[in-house]
Amino acid sequence: LNGNGSGESTHLSVYIRVLPGEYDNLLEWPFSYRVTFSLLDQSDPSLSKPQHITETFHPDPNWKNFQKPGASRSSLDESTLGFGYPKFISHEDIKKRNYVRDNAIFIKASVEIPQK
Repeated sequence: LNGNGSGESTHLSVYIRVLPGEYDNLLEWPFSYRVTFSLLDQSDPSLSKPQHITETFHPDPNWKNFQKPGASRSSLDESTLGFGYPKFISHEDIKKRNYVRDNAIFIKASVEIPQK
């Protein structure tokens, strides 16, 4: 919430990180699906059209963080940082709309998996 890296103390930062799981042997690697982050505007839609903040990216399949995670890779291993946006939205811009309502924010992360 208080930012990371270049967004520290000024922005909300969002990241995705691939961690090891029990179904890794059944999944296709490297991870290459389109990822979208959205900060949802909680304004009343009957008063104004919501203005969600959205960023989308396609992972680089050559980047080691999107390869199949090894069993030795721990969730605290800083050599495998996630990918995302250190400056997703500034603290100033968060206050301009109802991104925070009842002391809560909603961030939607979606992964587009194409039909085969």
